[in-house]
Amino acid sequence: MTDTQPPQTEPRPTASTITDPELDALFHRAEQAEARLTAAAQLLAAGKSGPRDRVQIALRLCAGEITPQEAQDEDRGE
Repeated sequence: MTDTQPPQTEPRPTASTITDPELDALFHRAEQAEARLTAAAQLLAAGKSGPRDRVQIALRLCAGEITPQEAQDEDRGE
């Protein structure tokens, strides 16, 4: 009988194994996500376009397809 080893996978980063560049990248991604979510919430609450258009813009914004500034411009029809 032969022993089969499971495939080696990269260990999941933890507080004790993450490096400074990885932590910086993670922090940067979190800041960008927070900015997108804040912009989407503001857009949905007080946007200038119609409700359906605002939802479509907010979906694209949250997916990272457009920046908060681009979402604002689209909402204003620019």
